[in-house]
Amino acid sequence: QSECDSEIIAVYLAEYMAQGLSLETAMKHSLDDLDGVFTYVCVTGNELGIAKDEMAAKPLVLFESDPLVAVATEEAAIRALVEREVETRDPYEREVLVWQV
Repeated sequence: QSECDSEIIAVYLAEYMAQGLSLETAMKHSLDDLDGVFTYVCVTGNELGIAKDEMAAKPLVLFESDPLVAVATEEAAIRALVEREVETRDPYEREVLVWQV
């Protein structure tokens, strides 16, 4: 039994991936299957993925620069990481992005 919705998302994705689906496909399924307002990040041994629900109400800021991908709930956290002015963006509603790491 879990008391944390993040654990449920991890199990959900793991079950789809155990059936042979890619992380990206499993995350896209979650947009239809999971109920509620959510934004989440998933990391596997070789991939980093983000997903936002259809309301996109939960904060997530994204910065991409070769070879860095950074995600945070506030732009200030990313600026502290790269120590310079950066251009960030908010992922769109129902957006799933996956990078190879």
